Amino acid sequence: MKLAHFSDIHITHFPLSGKPALKRLAAVASYSIAGRGNHFRGSDARIARLLEDVDAQGVDHALCTGDLTGVSTEAEFSEVAGLFGPRLAQPARYTVIPGNHDRYVRGADGLFEKHFGKLSEGGRFPFVKHLSDRVSVVAIDVARPTSLIDSSGLCGAKQREALLGILTDASLKDRFVVMALHYGLLRAEGQRDARPHGLRDDVEVMELIDRADVSLDLVLHGHMHRPYVVKTKRRTAICVGSATDLHVKQGCGYHVYEIDPAAHRVRIERRVWSAGPGRYEADAASALNRELVTR
Repeated sequence: MKLAHFSDIHITHFPLSGKPALKRLAAVASYSIAGRGNHFRGSDARIARLLEDVDAQGVDHALCTGDLTGVSTEAEFSEVAGLFGPRLAQPARYTVIPGNHDRYVRGADGLFEKHFGKLSEGGRFPFVKHLSDRVSVVAIDVARPTSLIDSSGLCGAKQREALLGILTDASLKDRFVVMALHYGLLRAEGQRDARPHGLRDDVEVMELIDRADVSLDLVLHGHMHRPYVVKTKRRTAICVGSATDLHVKQGCGYHVYEIDPAAHRVRIERRVWSAGPGRYEADAASALNRELVTR
């Protein structure tokens, strides 16, 4: 089967467009002075082209691993939901989970579920979605509202316990299993992420997924805007990067995975934004294009 994976699309309004919040006020500096506004200038048009390109690839399913918005305002959620359009009513074809920018402040509680709940099993995490007779995705929510100087995530003991129950269930043993989350477990060079930016219980999650009795082929995530492939002790993790950040050196884009569940193999195709024609195209020269054996 073919699975598309994109992340960190960040529909971006000027940060003061939502209800006042100290963290949103601080985002003004990032947007105006640090250049974030330029990174995502015109992101709405790229999101529209992205979704069109995903559909044009004839994929069986598409997965978005979060950060649909910039500062999780109602206006941002409404706009990006409008770009998804009829896809919002197609949970058999699309799965979307939240990122930290979609849980940016406590005042944003419920906004992700309001607009994207149908594509995330109503926002009840963790959940399992069977994409075909041999391929399943297990999704967890590790995003949360944090303080002004913190953008870390947390899986939490309760969700980890439920995740372990899912991944050790005999029903997944002979399936190709993908785990989706927003945060990375490791950075590109194989080290842990910085505490204010990464998953607080990353070690516990890695110990869980690296167990011999766990059925798991791929870990797919975003959060870091540069794409890469890395391994934990037993598992392959793929960061797809940002699909719309114009400052990504390798080009902002997304992946199409061609999965052979019987052989536990996956082939990665990288597709990137081409500003000239204004569309996403295959990047034949990408070092990410490869075939992996996942178990």
